[in-house]
Amino acid sequence: MESEELRYWLWWNRVPGVGPTRFYKLLEAFGSMKDAWLAVETQLAPIIGAKALTGYKQARADWDPDLELKKVDHFGFRIYCLPDPEYPPNLKRIPDPPPVLYGWGNFDYGDDIAVAIIGTRNPTPSGAFTAKDLAMQLSCQGLTIVSGMARGIDSQAHLGALEMNGRTIAVLGSGLDMPYPRENEPLMERIARQGVVFSEFPLGTEPYAKNFPARNRIISGLSLGVVVVEAAQDSGSLITAGFASEQGREVFAVPGNIENDRSKGPHKLIRQGAKLVENYQDILAELAIPQLSKAEIQAADDQGLNELEYKIITVMKREPLHIDQILRRAALAPAQVSSTLTQLELRGLVKRYPGQLYLRVK
Repeated sequence: MESEELRYWLWWNRVPGVGPTRFYKLLEAFGSMKDAWLAVETQLAPIIGAKALTGYKQARADWDPDLELKKVDHFGFRIYCLPDPEYPPNLKRIPDPPPVLYGWGNFDYGDDIAVAIIGTRNPTPSGAFTAKDLAMQLSCQGLTIVSGMARGIDSQAHLGALEMNGRTIAVLGSGLDMPYPRENEPLMERIARQGVVFSEFPLGTEPYAKNFPARNRIISGLSLGVVVVEAAQDSGSLITAGFASEQGREVFAVPGNIENDRSKGPHKLIRQGAKLVENYQDILAELAIPQLSKAEIQAADDQGLNELEYKIITVMKREPLHIDQILRRAALAPAQVSSTLTQLELRGLVKRYPGQLYLRVK
């Protein structure tokens, strides 16, 4: 996006009362957010309402987007606006995508093959283990793990992906410079190195309770499906599951002990039609994502290949494929595909051509 227009996107994103719906109405009415900002109040009032108009006047008087851009640069963050080609494709397709996303880390090609794992902040040992194990297993199959970086289930989901050198995305209910909870700052740094941390909230935004439902719609919007592991009947995780249903995403739930109140949320979702999850294969099967069968794993062993090498070899035909095509067919993370192709090339099983093209030769 052209830098001057970006300033006005940031300015409008800061105005209280102007959420995505009003933001896009302004864009439609004026053609650009700069022209909307420079419009007279009588033109703005019918679109954004009196309360937001007051917020607009205050933001215009008290806030400078150039300072925000300097802070973004200082912290090493980046900004994704809806028209940008790098904006997450899954999120673009929800009814109310955030006009502006602040990101720390990098959103990679392949991160749209993602599953969210969410749940209570106070899990049982069994629930914590299940969340982490599901994340580890799905990461091994090349899926990106999305969660909210909260205590409990969310943290375990991120850790599971990180431990398998997989990709993971965290979504905050505060500005990127105001991480919550504070004790998860080291986890946030790890996620930024091995994925990306997103927030739609401007820098300096505190983690107010009202922010989290909006944040939850982004968690589900980034994902192909949402898995709930332990949650109370009135948990925010069920709000996320509701957003997932509205967005056309799959909803999964892990059943638990009927004596445990933290099983009530997943059980409620199952009664409402959520897919019951006993293992990671249930999730892959429902999402129609290729997975290696026991026979394929044995075949890989017989050929002296590990599971990733076998999975990539089997999707490659007798014509050169671009690395992006291999990523899509194998449903693996970019780092996994790149390193595995290098190993296959060294073993003489794959030949690399200019333009990131690869050919299976054996």
